[in-house]
Amino acid sequence: SAVKKKEDIKELINLIKENDIKVGISIKPETKLEEIKEFFPYLHQVLIMTVEPGYGGQTLIESTIDKIKELKEYIEKENLELDIEVDGGINLQTNQKVIQAGANILVCGSSILKSDNYKETVERLKQI
Repeated sequence: SAVKKKEDIKELINLIKENDIKVGISIKPETKLEEIKEFFPYLHQVLIMTVEPGYGGQTLIESTIDKIKELKEYIEKENLELDIEVDGGINLQTNQKVIQAGANILVCGSSILKSDNYKETVERLKQI
């Protein structure tokens, strides 16, 4: 069952950190940053799902770009060390948008697996 109470989330964060493991939180496209903002100072990364989780090959939901920008601005304003990871619809047409918005970790599945040359595609995805 999913963890719902904020106290439970704080306990889990502490338990993970006590075991010298980095901690992250993942949010779905409709989740507002406000809902998890209080945890940011205790995390190492936030994974912003840029599609609804479930299956590969989906198209990036454009409104999630604003969420990436908002998180990046908050991180800079609060001087936090927090990675922004994105997952869903990341390909050679969307990689620049999410990088420019502030993402520094990109999860790519279908765009690599469906390409003719994995190595070349990965190199192109990393170019800014």
